Amino acid sequence: MRLGRLLLVLAALLLGAATVFAQSPAPRSATPARPAPATPAAGDGPAWSQLTPVQQEALAPLKGEWANLDGTRKRKWIEISARYPSLSPEGKERFHERMLPYARMTPEQRNTARENFKRAYTLPPDQRHSAVQHYQELPPASRQELADKAAAKKAEQASKDAPQRKSRPAGEAQPAKK
Repeated sequence: MRLGRLLLVLAALLLGAATVFAQSPAPRSATPARPAPATPAAGDGPAWSQLTPVQQEALAPLKGEWANLDGTRKRKWIEISARYPSLSPEGKERFHERMLPYARMTPEQRNTARENFKRAYTLPPDQRHSAVQHYQELPPASRQELADKAAAKKAEQASKDAPQRKSRPAGEAQPAKK
């Protein structure tokens, strides 16, 4: 029973992370929501050309997006990039693979990803590793069943958290505004 519950939690975490990373960014309209300023405003963070070569290497996947990031996000990425030189080659590759999808997430998607990450790391490392390994060994049908349960649970929770509207009986007119 405990392993089943652990697998369900792990499936929910993996599904949440996969959902967040699999979602494509919102389609861009003809007019950008945040036009890139012609010259960076004060406090808007450094321009790409002002980054050190090491920072540019670490943040290379963001080069095309850099001008559109606000100063706070630029500073956060620079802070994160400080770890880049100490990563293994596999770690550097993973860092680059995940960077652009994460940078393109909405604030809500980033929060969900952070929450899922935190939840996954509440388990002791040996239990987490064991659960991940056990999950990966499951047949695809079992994985899908766990994913469906996690999605249903998430949808149920979302509907509980949503504000309840009072509905009017059919044909009843809305009161006039004064």
